[in-house]
Amino acid sequence: MKPTIYDVAKEAKVSIATVSKVINNRGRISEKTKKHVCEVMEQLRYQPSVVASALTGKCTFTIGLLIPDIANPFFAEIARSVEDRGQELGFSVVMCSTDNDSTKEKNTFHFLNKKV
Repeated sequence: MKPTIYDVAKEAKVSIATVSKVINNRGRISEKTKKHVCEVMEQLRYQPSVVASALTGKCTFTIGLLIPDIANPFFAEIARSVEDRGQELGFSVVMCSTDNDSTKEKNTFHFLNKKV
């Protein structure tokens, strides 16, 4: 099972708020505590949850890209450029091909709007 922020806090013998402050690099925490919490996160192989961050109103750094026809070289080139530039800036890109179908486009848009 994937470790949680609660697991890190328990193992590091600190509060969840302290772990959160270390992850987000905010608040006043000693270097010794930061180092200890980071060591525990590494030991547990903890990765902060993007979904949990999104729930607190933070940016998910995810771009939803609807492509009318991924087989069309024009759109494939645009998709490639968006993905490359997004990665340079630290974004993940979720691409969906709508096959020029307005119903599929609408459904995919609603799906991405919920997830991204």
